Amino acid sequence: MSAPAATKPSFLRDLFTGNINEALLLPYPAPLSERDPDEARTVQRLVDALNDMVTSGLIDPQRFDEQEFIDEAVIQAFAECGLLAISIPKAYGGLGLSASAYARVFGAVAAIDASLGVLIGVHCGLGSKAVVIAGNEAQKQRYLPMLARGETLAAYALTEPETGSDAQHIVSRTERSPDGTGWILNGRKHWIGNGQRAGVIATFAQTPIERDGKIVHRPTAFIIRPDMPGFRVDGTIHKLGIRGSTQAELVYENLFVPDDHVLGEVGKGFRVAVNALNGGRLSLASGCVQGSKRLLGEFTRYAEARTQFGGPLANFEITQRKMATIASETYAAESMVGALAAAMDGDVVDVALEAACAKVYASDLVWRTADELVQLAGGRGFVKPWPYERYLRDTRINRIFEGANEILRLFVGLNGIQGPAEELKEIAGALRNPFQNWVLVSGFAADRVKTALGKRDRFEASWHNVFRKHVTYVEKHAAELAKATQEAITKHRKEILNRQLVVERLADMAIELYARTSTLARTQRLIDERGADACTREIALTELFCLQSGRRFRGFLTELEGNTGDTIDDLRRSVAAQVRADGGYASPDVLLDVVIPPLRTWSLVRDEQAASTQPPLPKR
Repeated sequence: MSAPAATKPSFLRDLFTGNINEALLLPYPAPLSERDPDEARTVQRLVDALNDMVTSGLIDPQRFDEQEFIDEAVIQAFAECGLLAISIPKAYGGLGLSASAYARVFGAVAAIDASLGVLIGVHCGLGSKAVVIAGNEAQKQRYLPMLARGETLAAYALTEPETGSDAQHIVSRTERSPDGTGWILNGRKHWIGNGQRAGVIATFAQTPIERDGKIVHRPTAFIIRPDMPGFRVDGTIHKLGIRGSTQAELVYENLFVPDDHVLGEVGKGFRVAVNALNGGRLSLASGCVQGSKRLLGEFTRYAEARTQFGGPLANFEITQRKMATIASETYAAESMVGALAAAMDGDVVDVALEAACAKVYASDLVWRTADELVQLAGGRGFVKPWPYERYLRDTRINRIFEGANEILRLFVGLNGIQGPAEELKEIAGALRNPFQNWVLVSGFAADRVKTALGKRDRFEASWHNVFRKHVTYVEKHAAELAKATQEAITKHRKEILNRQLVVERLADMAIELYARTSTLARTQRLIDERGADACTREIALTELFCLQSGRRFRGFLTELEGNTGDTIDDLRRSVAAQVRADGGYASPDVLLDVVIPPLRTWSLVRDEQAASTQPPLPKR
């Protein structure tokens, strides 16, 4: 059994204290083909099967997008080749892939079609995974083999109209059944991938438990099935992108869930939700990286083929700048994914912050890449039948999936500021969920962090000469992150939790450092294996990324130093307050003020439910 996350080290968490714990990242892990050749061959077999489906026309992303569902024949083919069994242990009929192998397969699927990526991610990475990590032996024996064979799909029903994916504050409720043999569940879930097709659904609801002599409500995870009385699919929804994947509205009306379908412990559902999402952030980051690779290939082909002003677009320096930036940032994002996946395989590191960083960076990257491709393609980028507009639509969801990037930045920053000091234990749990226990967290005192700062501030590893200046800057910037963290705590004290713009800057600095260090470590390994002369491409990618990353880091730091950031943030709050008071933009029009009818006003819940009018697809 692995150690609890709280007792495991974290490279990112240590960086906030100025401690460069290089043993957690160096040497950079070898590729899967060296670490586990048999598993690498399994991955290759799955990818080959996937490619055959593309060649035969079975997989057609344009068709999925237009019809807004994935054909049953595709799901059946996935089941037959094992793509629905990749996260399920071999003991239950699955392939039992490691985190690295799973991420690579998921990346291949998502790069071909984002909607297929959602189907795999929900079935393998969330629904089935919840049973794997929290189910008892009877539950695993009952459900995992059928999920591995693809007899039915799995879903993961957490998100609700009122609270989104905030697992602690979901409003679905349960009460004990009159006969004491189970739970009566009432609630509504929305945007549930595979929800209208799934035969096994991991869901969450508040349950009454006794705590310190009082009855309180805490989330509990359950396994439910669509054949349970009281379960209803209330339609599916139309979306901007990933249209081939189907998201359903689920309704629970006095749904009886027997005790043997409680997933994990009663009142401990939050742990189930968090553990499933951490793995999902790795796979999502991998999908975004592989998507960026594919989009850069499309970008390059179009730039070479499209002639303007006497030559191909690829000859223009602005086009080359975009190519180079996308390539270097994709290399960096992939470096983070490789380091994160190997750390998850080893299971001796707390990777919650690293997973959040990789997800944030990679999802922002794939969106920028798709946007640049649309810009390059001009009019063709905006219209059908060219696929570029679909690429843009499909990539947008990644910045929302598995935790919105804004929330994950706060997650990274708030966890980073707590430091490794033992005396911070009483607030560690609250900081890991920054939007609960506000009063407790706001009691955080700066003097508790000072003792945690100033540890190992230099790399001990050997670096190639070409990287020494970049390594020196990483060391310098790690010290500056620690100093900025301490100063932010000292300055804001009880208000640090409310100063989201400050916490966001600290998180962005940490993300840049993790990306830069992972990239340097990756290329150093290649140099050690092949020699520098054989790595000129990777060295150039690394140098370009380090230079640009360093400048971004300096920009964030500048806003934290002195009064620069305070001035900017004060103005932002002031302007935002005026916008709120005005209900939008209210300055006089520069040309002529005219009356324009307001847009239709939407409520957050009722209109969404009314809009869910698309009938559910046939269940498998």
